[in-house]
Amino acid sequence: MNKVDNECAEMIQVSDSDDGVSRGQKQGDRKSLSSPSFTKLFDKKLEDPEDLKDSRTVNAFEEELFYIKPCNGRRGRPNNQVAAKGRSRMALSSSSEEPSRSSKSGLVDCEKQTTSNDDKPTSSFSVPNSPQGPPSSNLRPRTRRYYNVVEEDPPVQTTAQFLEELDPCVKDATLYYPSRDDPDAVEVNHADMGCLAPEAYLSSTIMNFYIRYLQQPTSSSESTTCNYHFFSTYFYNKLEKLKYEEDSFRKFRKWWKDVSIFEKAYILLPVHESAHWSLVIICFPTKEDEQGPILLHLDSLGLHNSKLICDNIKRFLKEEWSYLRKSGTRLDLPISDEIWENLESKMEHKRVTVPQQKNEYDCGLFVLFYMERFIKQAPERIKKKDLSMFRRQWFQPQEASNLRPAICNLLVEEFRKVKEKESTPLSQLLD
Repeated sequence: MNKVDNECAEMIQVSDSDDGVSRGQKQGDRKSLSSPSFTKLFDKKLEDPEDLKDSRTVNAFEEELFYIKPCNGRRGRPNNQVAAKGRSRMALSSSSEEPSRSSKSGLVDCEKQTTSNDDKPTSSFSVPNSPQGPPSSNLRPRTRRYYNVVEEDPPVQTTAQFLEELDPCVKDATLYYPSRDDPDAVEVNHADMGCLAPEAYLSSTIMNFYIRYLQQPTSSSESTTCNYHFFSTYFYNKLEKLKYEEDSFRKFRKWWKDVSIFEKAYILLPVHESAHWSLVIICFPTKEDEQGPILLHLDSLGLHNSKLICDNIKRFLKEEWSYLRKSGTRLDLPISDEIWENLESKMEHKRVTVPQQKNEYDCGLFVLFYMERFIKQAPERIKKKDLSMFRRQWFQPQEASNLRPAICNLLVEEFRKVKEKESTPLSQLLD
């Protein structure tokens, strides 16, 4: 009887292996489920009263078959049973299978379902006949499956890759912009260029380079920058730490040296806090407006605390105003005497609506583009009606993001000039 059991167990194995052979089954003893010998043995097992008492073989047969539920072809087991290790599983058929695969494996149709008389969908599977028997009329064709292939974005260029692919003139060279003789020249080297790689955050070095570039006569802002004052990216952090004592403030005034900031039309002040850049523009209206200074805060993500930042800058302006009054310095002020005498109470600030960045890393580029666009479009002296220039549609966000390759190309060109100068004989330079 044990021999019969073993033969029956071997014959009812259904596998999901590629060649249709069940794991642990002897290749020479494989039997088809549709062979006559299998039917006789199976009927005999059912008729044997001793075997009816022990349903172990029948239960084992039931455990080997996975039940296919009508919910998207998911497989389940009766009574939440779990198959033992090493048991074979039913193979899911797919159009991606190769035609040469054996037809001896059980085929499960997971896409199409049959409908019974009570209109309830039921899953079906079919077992092909043995090659020795005639073709079965119940054999269902393999269901064709379709898959949507989603193309992934190409990997972002790393900083190391970006630096490696830069023009050779940038390597092993140092740029002093606008010139080595300038006491406030910005020093840029090969490593500093890394922040211009895709999705990188701009550093103070690159920010200050482009701020100096906007002040040069060769830039597009040539006719207007004389009435502006630009603070570097380091100024505001020093301002936050300032202790307003007389001697401390006198030393702090070296940041603008001999510049009379109240005589300027605009002061542009970049702010860096919490890994984010924003911009404050201090505007001094005309005398006819009878208005004190206006502080405009431009933030491409709205992350910075406008009131706190503007309060710090207001205090700095009040301290400078008080210092000048005590020193008796005569100024050609653009504001009326009445406004000047009550400057402390006449300053106001506004958080203006501006285009917003579409990612988390372009904030520095937006600050630089705010500067560039403002000095191109702002009037000689601002009036309240001119504040309408600030809006969400002031420019397209992509225009600011495009500054990244533009600044890179500009720097490469400046490095080329340095290399050409280094390779030129000293005699030619003197001539």
